[in-house]
Parts: sequence; C-alpha cells; structure tokens
Amino acid sequence: MLSLCLPFRNEFSEIEKVIAHLRSTIPTDDYEIIICNDGSVHGSGKFRPLEIYEPNVKVINSPVSFGVGYAFDRCVENATSDILVLMGSDVFPHEGWYEQVMEAVTNNPNTLGCATCVGLNPTRMSLDDPKCFRRYGADLLFYVTEEDLPKESALRDRKGGYTALFKAKWLDGKQSDDPYEIPCALGAFYFTSRAYYNALGGFDTVKGNRYQGHRVWGSLEPYLSLKSWLVGGGCTLYPKIEAGHVFARINQHNRLKKGGRGADWMFWNQLFILETMILNQSLHNRLEDFLHPELNLGVARQWIRRNWGNVEKIRELNRQKFKYDYHIFEERFGYDFIF
Repeated sequence: MLSLCLPFRNEFSEIEKVIAHLRSTIPTDDYEIIICNDGSVHGSGKFRPLEIYEPNVKVINSPVSFGVGYAFDRCVENATSDILVLMGSDVFPHEGWYEQVMEAVTNNPNTLGCATCVGLNPTRMSLDDPKCFRRYGADLLFYVTEEDLPKESALRDRKGGYTALFKAKWLDGKQSDDPYEIPCALGAFYFTSRAYYNALGGFDTVKGNRYQGHRVWGSLEPYLSLKSWLVGGGCTLYPKIEAGHVFARINQHNRLKKGGRGADWMFWNQLFILETMILNQSLHNRLEDFLHPELNLGVARQWIRRNWGNVEKIRELNRQKFKYDYHIFEERFGYDFIF
C-alpha cells in the first residue's frame, strides 16, 4: 500500500484534477490520498472546509493555517501505509510512477527519493511536450555572510525582500538513467518510508504552535534533504520517474511580496534550519551580522526572539536524537560545514 500526502490551501479548482490524475495512473485500489487543508478561506475571509467523499481519500481540515511543514506532518500522522509520497497539489506524475516508487522505497527505505521535475504550465500540460524543461534534483548553497553572495546576485540589490542564506539551485543535466545521489531533492514529488520520515522528525512542527518548524514552502526540501544526509541516508534521484509541476500557479501557502510577511517567513525558515541543524556558536554570531538593515526582516527577527525557546528545544532534541556526521555530506559534495 502507498500513502500520498498533499498539503492544500485555497486550491479548490486544482485539487480535483490532481486526484483524478492520480487515480488514472495508479493500477490498484491499494493506496490512500491524504489531504491536509491548511486553513483555506473563501471570499469572506472565513475558513472553508474541503469536502471530498471518495474512496481512498482522507481530508484533514485545519481551520488555522500553520504552514506546509505542518500539513505534511499531519498527513504522515494519519497515514496507514509504510510507503509515503510527499507531493504538491500542482503536481502530475507521469504514467508508471506507482510501480517505480513502490520498488524504489522497498529497496531503499532509508533515503529520500526524488523524481525528475518536468516544468508545466496551464497551457502546456503534456509531459511529452519537448518544450517542457526537465530538472534533476538540486544543489545546496550556503550564504552565511553578504560576502558569500555571488557578485552578480540580485540578492545584493533586493530591497524589502528576503535574503537567501540557505537555498537549493536546480541541477540541469542528467548524470545517468539509473538512480544516483544528489545533494537536494527538489520538484515537489518525493518518496520515502514512513519509518524514515518519522526517524528524521519530519519538519519539526508541533500542533498548536504556528511558529515552530516550517511556516511556508520555502526551504522545505533543503531542510529534509540536509537532515537525511546528516544521518547517513542521503537523497537519491530516480530519473525515470517523472512528475509534471505546474509552476505558473500561485502558491497559496507562500505568496512572496517585497516587504511582505511571506519574505519574513522565508527568512524564518532559513534561520530555523541553520540554527537547529548546524550547531555552531560561530555560525550564530555570523548570522546576527548578516541581518542587513535595509531588508524587511523585522518580523523574522521578532519571531526568532519570541520563539527562541522552541528553537533551543529542537536543537537539544537534535543533539540527543542524532549523531550528525557532517563528513558524509562534505566528502560526497565538497561542502565545508566548519564555518
């Protein structure tokens, strides 16, 4: 059996299309689709439940929006299968994905699997269209100080937006037709065992606390990918498993605007990752210096200070639960974690 976990917010017109597509590509009834409605609202601004009465579909309605990480964690809590697919509500996997995912997770339950991402838009929905771009996972980039930013980076000139401290960058070329290791899963279609997801701690969200763990979509994949690498599991790309991603659709979980709160939530995610995963006082001091006064980071700073007890709690849990081996990642991809 397989459990598909879908965060959902305000995407009422899209979700039925995704469910229909999944049904058409799964050759068995031995599956479940778990949808977490993350505080969807209608025109009045009031909460709007998601109601789907179909076999194999479960809906979790959360009246408050806690973020995508929360939605994924709640889906996994309600999953009954040992095999998980984590996917966006704008993703359409190609025919044959089911058998390949089942085989991949069965053979490699302690890794994070990633499909080839095929870029779609509402006017070009066929994965067979040669104009669709294909991306094969991502690299991980660390910008700890402003001096670390590329000289031509738009981040240097962005006013009122967020600054990326820790981000993923698409890998364009395919290395092989066979599965191979990548630094970061990216593309909104991932798969692993439920036991491994729980061992990683998911996205460290706690029910009822909207500022612990991930608030929006940004840096979600890099976080889970880094955790997977540091415990020795890693990330594996499966080039033959393809998933179409409709990038032109507005992401209701995280609508970034210059000077808006989405920017601060993005920065919160990045600070949370670096503070809790890379346990180094020197790094903390450098991050404090990195906060550029011209950037709209006031809300993120306030959240970090207000919720510092939660960050420290997660950091301590990480210390006790995991014995991170940074050399695994350093040796494979050449990163230096000694800041």
